Parts: sequence; C-alpha cells; structure tokens
Amino acid sequence: MNKEVARQELLISATHLFSTKGFEETSLREIAADANVNMALIKYHFGSKMDLWKAVILKLSGEVLEINDFDLGSVKDSADMRHLLGELFDKLVEMTFEHREFSLFVMNESIQKGERFDHLFELLIKPFHEQSYPFIVKGIEMGVLADQDPEELIVMLLSSVSYQQAAPHILSPFSSVTKDVAQWKEMIKHSLRANFIK
Repeated sequence: MNKEVARQELLISATHLFSTKGFEETSLREIAADANVNMALIKYHFGSKMDLWKAVILKLSGEVLEINDFDLGSVKDSADMRHLLGELFDKLVEMTFEHREFSLFVMNESIQKGERFDHLFELLIKPFHEQSYPFIVKGIEMGVLADQDPEELIVMLLSSVSYQQAAPHILSPFSSVTKDVAQWKEMIKHSLRANFIK
C-alpha cells in the first residue's frame, strides 16, 4: 500500500471510529488496525491524534458543504419561495443520510465547548449557517416561514435532522420506518415541510 492510499484509508477509519465511538474512546492503535496500516504512518501523515481528528473534519466539510446552487434571484413569489425552501430542506436530509458521520460529530462534539467544538463550529456549523441564513430570512420576510428568529430556526433544523441520524434508536421503538431508509428519508422530508413551511 503506497503512502497516499494509506493516508486515505486512515482518514476513512478515523472518520468512522471518531464519529461512532468519540474522540476520547478511540485510540490511534485502533484506527491503524482498522485501516490495516502501520501506526507509524499516522504520525508521518498527521502528527497527533488531534491533528488526525482535524483532518477528518476538514475532509468531511469538503464533502458535505457543497456550493449552494439555489438562487434567491429566481424567486418571484411565495410559491417559488415555498418550492425553494422545500428543495433546501430535502437537500439537508439527503446530506445527513449520505454522511451520517456529519450528524454524529455535530451531536457528540456540541455537548461541551473546547478545541474540538471550536474546530467543528468553524468548519461545519458556521458554514452551514451562512449557506442557510439568506434563504431562511427571505422565507420569513415572504411569510412562507412563520415569523421567528432565523438563527433559532437554523439551529432547530440542523439539530432536529442531525438528532434523527445520530440516534435512530430513539424512534425505532415507536416506528418501524427506520428499517426502510428510503421511506424514513421521505418521512423526515415531509415532516420538515409540514412543520416549518406554511
């Protein structure tokens, strides 16, 4: 295995283990074993455990924070705005299903402040906010979203969708929908539209 392939394998294993087990409970030895890579290569490529964790978050941010291709300039009336917000919410749901680790990191690392939260905030949470804010504000102004604090709504959207992905075992005792990913995804999309879009 060449060094670049080893680096990618380490990032894949570290993403999985850090997101599911947490930073403190994951050892570098465990990551190396999972990646089937010599542990010395972690130090070679990343330096410390924290540097590896930061590299994971940087890679994840590049994957989930695509350039927003929605255009507020195309909105002519409330019907356009309603459609655009529905598409925006759907994209959020699709992203959390494709990258469950995003939800796990947001939920696990947001519990307490510190260096890891600060890094996560700068690379994932803040950019998500900046992408969403103009659309949420416009939706409120046009009456398509209920009159409310846009900051609170963005956090509510992020946390409600992330929580479902991070902890499906909360819903599963009450509903079998989590066993069917396509159905579960559509149910969340419908709930977001029904509860937030007028």
